[in-house]
Amino acid sequence: MDSDLGIHEATPLLQKGVYHPPSKTDLRGPCPLVNALANHGYIPRDGRGIRAKELYTALDVTGLSRMLRWGFAYGSLVEHFDDPPTGFWAFIRNPLAYLLRKFGMRPRAQKDSSGIPYLNLDQLALPGAVEHDVSLTLRDIGQGDNMTCQEDLVSGLISISSNGRKITTEDFAVRRRQRLEQQERENPSLTFDSLAHQLGCTEIALVQKLFGVKSRGYSVPVPYVKAIFEEERLPAKEGWTKRSWWHLGLMELYAQIEKLKRCVGPVKYTTPPK
Repeated sequence: MDSDLGIHEATPLLQKGVYHPPSKTDLRGPCPLVNALANHGYIPRDGRGIRAKELYTALDVTGLSRMLRWGFAYGSLVEHFDDPPTGFWAFIRNPLAYLLRKFGMRPRAQKDSSGIPYLNLDQLALPGAVEHDVSLTLRDIGQGDNMTCQEDLVSGLISISSNGRKITTEDFAVRRRQRLEQQERENPSLTFDSLAHQLGCTEIALVQKLFGVKSRGYSVPVPYVKAIFEEERLPAKEGWTKRSWWHLGLMELYAQIEKLKRCVGPVKYTTPPK
């Protein structure tokens, strides 16, 4: 290796599960949890050529149910259409693509040399699919970079803890409102609709349900939050372990989303001026 390359210029060969931050040439996306899977080697560390089956299998280490893992992994690799097909025959031709047509992020006809569809992590930042404005730790696409966790936003999230040790549902709700107010001021091209709000609350609920402490209302310890958002690392050395008795399913996740939305309260939807 060239002697004047930086310390993270190339990711070494490491055992699966061992954490290592990405090199300068590795690809990463907007989701800290998926980035963490790459940083631990559960999916390709370079962030390239990720197949749906690989992502589905990797997500098991987080404690997600088979249904949620399947929906995220295979839904992400549905082909993206700016104007997706609709109607009865579109459903008959490809039911999966039809049902998940709004969320697909794979460029059309993108397949590897074996003919298997794949996705690169930076393609998860495609606006209008799953990525959205008013994220907890990302700027909006209209501000130039909707993929990199911002240090000031991560600090703002951590500082919202009411006791400095954990972040509760109420704390997350306060931060959600703060971020919306901030983006209304700072992003003239803000697009914030009911789907964006639902997706934003879903992301928070996932963090709570996968990493929160059940006996404390799924409050998330601050050290866990720092590991996930600052280092994009699973917080195992801080004490986190994957759920052992049951996986996080759709109904449990939905209940937490609705609880969070009630705590956030009414929000104003915004579309950029034409």
